[in-house]
Amino acid sequence: MPSDPRVAQALAALAQPIAEFRAAVQGALAQADAFLAAQTADAASQAVRAATELGVFGGAHVDAARFAAMFPAVAKADKTSLAALEKAAGILRRVAGQGDEMAVALVTDGVKLGATIDAALAGAGQAFGAIIITELVRGGRFKKAEHEKLLDPAEFRAWNNAERRFAPPLVVEVDGADLHAGALLDFADGREKIVLVVRGNAPPAALVRCITPGTFVLQTVDGTGLDRLAGYEGPAIAALLPEGAATFMHDPNAGKEPWQRLTVPFLPTGPFKAVGGFSAWQMEQDVTMLAELARTPFVVPSAPGGKGAPAIGAGEAVDRIASWLLDTSGLKA
Repeated sequence: MPSDPRVAQALAALAQPIAEFRAAVQGALAQADAFLAAQTADAASQAVRAATELGVFGGAHVDAARFAAMFPAVAKADKTSLAALEKAAGILRRVAGQGDEMAVALVTDGVKLGATIDAALAGAGQAFGAIIITELVRGGRFKKAEHEKLLDPAEFRAWNNAERRFAPPLVVEVDGADLHAGALLDFADGREKIVLVVRGNAPPAALVRCITPGTFVLQTVDGTGLDRLAGYEGPAIAALLPEGAATFMHDPNAGKEPWQRLTVPFLPTGPFKAVGGFSAWQMEQDVTMLAELARTPFVVPSAPGGKGAPAIGAGEAVDRIASWLLDTSGLKA
């Protein structure tokens, strides 16, 4: 298992969606194995199975061997279908055997963040294909020319809506210099959840670029908010960052307006130093954008009948509104 304790922290938070995906894989594997076993069962084994199904009363009145021959447990499948099912079962067994490692990826030198996520999720896409193959073979509907390609690794972009709804979460270890937030937007669909464990210096507010009305976005230095992310029903992106980075949570369930959905416990101030290919100017722009999105839309009148001041923060708005009310009421000395 990974040595960084933050990886274990992220996996613990994502335990439920990981368990849901593994349950689907293990259920399909059990069905595939049972079907394959029934295909190769000899007459004696079939008779034992039939006797069990008939029970004491049925067994006393019906010949179990003849019953098994007339009513087999599963329909006979052709060799091509069985070969595809055996391959599907192998894929499902491999994925099931990976445990939590299935949900962890590492960005290595020379490989971009998006490519790393693509490769990690391609295995899950192959598992989805294996699940479908299992159902097709068991139902006698498998057609090699049409369906065999389902057993190839499939990147996230090729997944259908149902698969994206059952997408397994992913924890990705990445250096701060490789934290290119734009690469994450390709995976913000369905219920995909990606948590970045960021090492070393990093852009302080890179994930602000991932904020859209229906995407849960989180930057945290201590794991706060990961439970909310895991329970969100849509796509979610998070980063566990070193101390000093901006911390914020964009929760689409919190309101219709950006300032209602966004909370910013900590906003760093410059000057910023370049990290990797990120310039200080880009970092400043990200921080400024985060501040602007979090700004509450209160308009404070500057004078009776005036157009008012621009939107300001909630705390400052309270003070200025109170001051203006006192001024206009004549109660202030």
